[in-house]
Amino acid sequence: MPGAGVPVLSLDAVSIRYRGGDGSLVNALEDVTLRLVAGEMLGIFGPSGCGKTTLLMAAGLLEIPTEGTVRFSGTQADTMAGEAALRDFRRRHIGFVFQKPNLVPFLTAVENVALAMVIDGVPAGEAEQRAMGLLAALDIAHRAGNRPAGLSGGEQQRVAVARALANDPVLLLADEPTAALDSRRGRQVMELLLGIARRRLAAVAVVTHDPRSIDLFDRMIEMEDGRIVNESRAAAA
Repeated sequence: MPGAGVPVLSLDAVSIRYRGGDGSLVNALEDVTLRLVAGEMLGIFGPSGCGKTTLLMAAGLLEIPTEGTVRFSGTQADTMAGEAALRDFRRRHIGFVFQKPNLVPFLTAVENVALAMVIDGVPAGEAEQRAMGLLAALDIAHRAGNRPAGLSGGEQQRVAVARALANDPVLLLADEPTAALDSRRGRQVMELLLGIARRRLAAVAVVTHDPRSIDLFDRMIEMEDGRIVNESRAAAA
């Protein structure tokens, strides 16, 4: 289990509420407190509609809490002035992996990864070189010249993981990244995420329904009705 220190991510008494279509108040998150440290992989479990994705959105600064605070390495997120500052912070410090890879169909694998760096101001040649390095680290460099249509589902997800790592994020958030994969490819992707936590000392949080990779998590939380109702640690932690 990774050592203690200043958490990469801290959620303190975070609640997110909104009005439903019928005008009723919906408690998407309710009084959630959570810490995530460098090198740790957290599994987030629970039934559909329990608040797992909303929790990930709050952690990734895509949803602003109605109440409570979100901190990154001790810095309170709501002190960032405006959406432009939040967008810049997300681009530089947070990586996202989703159930669908969402790759740009007319770009090759290496171009999909390099694009994230070019947007951040990295020269095209350097971005492509770094993108190739990421693809190589994920054992997919031999498919660098293929467009998404020429890649298997598992290969596309590896490219998506490489893209999420393009700007060396300190926090990686994955929402059902194996849902569209078979058990073997799903296991490979989860092992990749654990390797990222360990080798890059990133904090990794994974929303999943899949119990087959429970052994890879350092810690797991279960959610119900917008709340964390149970927390457990790996036996070796």
